[in-house]
Amino acid sequence: MMLAKKLHRAREALYLITRAAADGATRKALIGIYRSLSDRDSYSNEVALRLRFGKTVYPVTIRVQDIFVLGEILFERQYALRSPVPAKPFIVDAGANIGAASLWFLSLFPGARLHAFEPEGVNFRLLEGNLAGIPGAGAFKVALGAEEGAIDLQIAEFGAMHSFKEGFVSGGKTESVPLVTLAGHMEAQGIARIDLLKLDVEGAELEALAGLGDRIRDVGVIVGEMHESVVDEGEFYRFLKDAGFRTVWRRDFNESESEKVHGFEVIREG
Repeated sequence: MMLAKKLHRAREALYLITRAAADGATRKALIGIYRSLSDRDSYSNEVALRLRFGKTVYPVTIRVQDIFVLGEILFERQYALRSPVPAKPFIVDAGANIGAASLWFLSLFPGARLHAFEPEGVNFRLLEGNLAGIPGAGAFKVALGAEEGAIDLQIAEFGAMHSFKEGFVSGGKTESVPLVTLAGHMEAQGIARIDLLKLDVEGAELEALAGLGDRIRDVGVIVGEMHESVVDEGEFYRFLKDAGFRTVWRRDFNESESEKVHGFEVIREG
């Protein structure tokens, strides 16, 4: 198992360095990032890159630790879609982290409108910077849930794992963040339809979906992660089926066994 993970990481590094890097400076920076992964003290260091997302090159600032997220998006292609989506869709990135998935979708759908949600302060600063200047893309520093208000976000060691679900994060540090519903956001922003909803909210999947209320009928495709350690898988897929969705795919990722998480894609029937 350890050998398989090392081989996977080596293939990921080779892909990012040779295929995703848009210039020599980025290739050199990526090599430095991979060489520093054994040093946890370096994980918060920020690095400026120019990366290819499909045919589009974006300037991106990441922390060393965010290389794992880039690997999931660009190498593993965890959000490769099988469902049809309009050419210029309205996209919601729920749990946007630093914006890697947002940039992936924007590269797939030039001219799309996208709203990215990220409640944690450092992640949001990087997200906002990475989306800056892209027409139609907006970042919102809020958490998504079943109701409006405020909630304590549990801060994890790694920026991709913050959660407001009890028992999901250890360590005890919290940050109070605004909590909104997707239905409320759609109403406030005059959004008639969400063509694509990306859902990666660290165990709050059902709460985010419940926050759509009746507006869930205005969502076309949902793709994301389901965290089995805190979400009942049967209940999750029953909720989606009862809301009018059918499962397109459900698959394990490289980290599925260790982190109790899997990917999914569903599309509205009819």
